[in-house]
Amino acid sequence: MMMKGRVYIVILVALALQSAAIAQQVPITSQYLTNGLVINPAYADTREALSINLSYRKQWANITGAPQFQTLSLHSPINEKEKVSLGLMAEYLTYGVTKDVGIYAYYAYSVRLGRGKLSMGLKGGLDLSNTNYNRLQFPDGNPADPLLAGDMKYTLPNMGVGFYYYTDRYFAGLSVPSLLTYKRDATDEFSVTPDYKMFMSCLTAGTLLQFADIIKVKPSVLVRYSIHKPLEVDLNANLIIADLLWVGGSYRMAEKAVVALVDLQITPQLKLGYSYDYQLGHLNNYTSGTHEVSLRYEFQYEVTATSPRYF
Repeated sequence: MMMKGRVYIVILVALALQSAAIAQQVPITSQYLTNGLVINPAYADTREALSINLSYRKQWANITGAPQFQTLSLHSPINEKEKVSLGLMAEYLTYGVTKDVGIYAYYAYSVRLGRGKLSMGLKGGLDLSNTNYNRLQFPDGNPADPLLAGDMKYTLPNMGVGFYYYTDRYFAGLSVPSLLTYKRDATDEFSVTPDYKMFMSCLTAGTLLQFADIIKVKPSVLVRYSIHKPLEVDLNANLIIADLLWVGGSYRMAEKAVVALVDLQITPQLKLGYSYDYQLGHLNNYTSGTHEVSLRYEFQYEVTATSPRYF
């Protein structure tokens, strides 16, 4: 089973890298409701505090070369009077023999609109990628294709844009996390080439329903759309008990996976989250599931258990 998993990932990565045009990865994450900065630059304005988030995702456990995704992010308003928020994020994604690093700065500006706030965000930074073909492992030794040797790397700029509207009871967001794509020439050199057909657009929406003093339900949806990929839809629901324990689940249609989520608001500032993805499709024969953990801390004591922020 391990050999099958290894070959599966090798073939997947090799085929993906044959394309002349490469869209920067927008990794799937089950904790995006805790760390919305991963999919929407406008989220930098929403927490109204200096917010720091750590996350780690181990996808398709037991499959050699399966993706692993780590993030460290922080964002904060400049001060209480300003409408501007700033943020930073570092991403580290590995899959197969490829290592991708993203380092981005964020800018968000918010305005009052109706009963809520509209945040408009931009991000800019660098994508660094290194694929080392020499690390590929085949059952019969060296690869037969001479193209699968040496390494392929680039360091190129990228940017993203997003909008996020939220009130005390609902939210909606629209973003394109990566506006630039990369084109590889015959000498394996990469250059930036904008191509709207390669955009991955993310639409999120959700609401908060209260059924008792200590019981709330937060349903939400995430839609990821790109012309060159199948439509991806996540349907989510969280049961919130006494604003301390969040228990929920998701169904990811394109991947055919169900997700169990548990979040614990340890203190008014500290939140710990865990999610487990269970594959319903053919990958279930090779993997024991996907694990993801997140940790968020907010440096502002107005974030209290009696007045929490849900979006």
